[in-house]
Amino acid sequence: MSFIPPAIASGTFAALASVFAKLFTDEKTSQFTQSTLELLPISKYSETAEFYVSSTVRIICFILIFGCNSLMWTIFTKALNRAPSSTAVSIVNSAANFSVSALAGYIVFGEPLALSWWVGATLIITGTLILTRANSKMEETKSKAE
Repeated sequence: MSFIPPAIASGTFAALASVFAKLFTDEKTSQFTQSTLELLPISKYSETAEFYVSSTVRIICFILIFGCNSLMWTIFTKALNRAPSSTAVSIVNSAANFSVSALAGYIVFGEPLALSWWVGATLIITGTLILTRANSKMEETKSKAE
């Protein structure tokens, strides 16, 4: 089961890449820029300062998208190498991705965590588990027949 920690980490980085992608284009970034400028000791900031701070935050988010995706694929590959089945890695990865996406959406963007979302995520993971078990049983049957 040494594949579980890297599978969780890869799912987490996949979700974080999505968070940074949304921040790259979201209104929250503009609000963050204005809040940051208000903290500066300047009594009145210029539109130029707002533009540069906003551009810098968006560039950082853009770089973090690629950084998180690179880490996700690197760690996901390590998890695949350690696992007995690629499906098991995908299940753990998906579960981590769903969970982190939901929590990040709630914390960062104020999105509601509706019961229907959790039911849907649970059904997707349950369906994947059922398919995995069916595939495992079919492989066992084939290997016994040979």
